[in-house]
Amino acid sequence: MKAMVLEKFGEPLVLKEVPEPKIEQGEILLRVQACGLCGTDIKIFDGHVNTVKLPRIMGHELAGEVAEIGKGVEGWKEGDHGVVHIYVTCGNCYYCRTGRENNCNRGRKRIGFEDDGGFGEYVRVPSGNLCKISKKISLEEACILSGSVATPLHGIRTQGRLKAGETAVMIGIGGLGIHTLQLAVVMGARVIAVDIAEEKLEAARRFGAEATINSSKSDFVSEIRRLTDGEGADLIAEIVSGSQLPSILEASVKALRLGGRLVLLGYQYGQLFSLDPAKIVYDEIEIVGARASVRQDLADVISWVERGKVQPVISERFPLAKANEAFVKLRNSASLGRIILTL
Repeated sequence: MKAMVLEKFGEPLVLKEVPEPKIEQGEILLRVQACGLCGTDIKIFDGHVNTVKLPRIMGHELAGEVAEIGKGVEGWKEGDHGVVHIYVTCGNCYYCRTGRENNCNRGRKRIGFEDDGGFGEYVRVPSGNLCKISKKISLEEACILSGSVATPLHGIRTQGRLKAGETAVMIGIGGLGIHTLQLAVVMGARVIAVDIAEEKLEAARRFGAEATINSSKSDFVSEIRRLTDGEGADLIAEIVSGSQLPSILEASVKALRLGGRLVLLGYQYGQLFSLDPAKIVYDEIEIVGARASVRQDLADVISWVERGKVQPVISERFPLAKANEAFVKLRNSASLGRIILTL
C-alpha cells in the first residue's frame, strides 16, 4: 500500500510502498479515506513526542471503510464506515475502570503515535477502537471527529463541567476552537469568542457565539468583565499556542468569576506561566488540563453530528501525496477548521 512515512524527525515525509497491515483476532482492517491534521502532528514531526519511534506512519484523526474483519469481531461488516478512537488501552487499570482510559498507564499506545496511523491506505484497528458512523456523513467530515470535536467535548464537559446557562469563553477560534464553540452552544451555554482575526469572529457568530472580542484591538479581560456585568466567565477554554500562550493564560485567570474554571486545550512543551496563589485560593479558581478524549466522547459527538447539531468544519483538502505541502500550510497559518488529507 502507499503511505507517507516519517523517516527522520524534521525532514519531509516520504511517499513509499509499505506492507499492508495484517490483522489479528479482534481487529479490523480499515481502508482510510481521510485523515485530519492538527498541531500535535507538528510536535510529532519535529521530534518533541519522545514515545514516537521511527519510521512511523503518522495520522491520528482518521475515518474510513471496513475492508476486512478479524476473528471474534461482532457488529461490523465490510463496507461499514467508522471513526477511529486512537487510545489502545489495557481495559483493566484504575484509569480504564473509572472511564478515564485516555490516562491508561499500562502499555498504552496511540494510533498515529506509537502505532501506525492514517497517512496510509490501510490501518489496523482493534474493533473496540472503531466507532460506527452513518454513511450520510462524509468520511472527510467524519475523520476530524475523534480529535477536533471529541477532544474539546472532553475538555469542556468532563474537565470543565460546563452547565447550561453558564457563560463560556473560547480563546482561539481555529481547528479546535470552532468546534468547542459549537459544543458549548449545544450544551446550553452563553458563548463569547475571542480571536485576533475578524473572519474567525464572524464565523463564531454564525455558529452561535452571542458576543465576540478581537483581542488585537481591545483588552479581552475588560471586555469579558463588561459583557458579564463585572462578574467574569464561568468557564474559559484556552485553545491557542505560540509565544503568547503564557500571557494569555495569566490574563484568563483574571477574567474568571469566583469559582470559575480555566481549561487548557492548547499547549507548547516547556512553556511556563505565573500564578498568584492568593488569587487562586480566595477566588476558588480551578485550572485543569484536558487530554484528548475517551470513547464515549467520540460516540456522543458522532450522534450530535448525525443529528445536525454540530457541523465539522474543514478548511482545506490535500491529497495524501501532498502531505508535506499540507504540513507547511498547517505550520504557517491558523486556519478556521481543519486541514485534511484525502486518500
